[in-house]
Amino acid sequence: MHVVINHLHLRDPLTEETADAARGAVQAVVEAGGLAASVAKVDERHLVLILEFDSADDADRIAREVGGPWMREHIVPLPDRDTDRSVGEVIASARA
Repeated sequence: MHVVINHLHLRDPLTEETADAARGAVQAVVEAGGLAASVAKVDERHLVLILEFDSADDADRIAREVGGPWMREHIVPLPDRDTDRSVGEVIASARA
């Protein structure tokens, strides 16, 4: 399993329109084959996307097909700095 973690630092406070777009994006990631997708609001200007995939290939494919277009449409105009993106293989995990 692989995860992608994106830290998005927004120039302005989060709007309901952007929150709605995020809800649609996480559903689209799962529909495209992602295992799970979440967006956490750290504060009004900091969002964290947490995406889980079966493989690095799935993560790359879904980033191209879903993530890239969504980011360009809904996020690119909003950040006050570059997105901090990390991709890694899960080496330990537990769920209730």
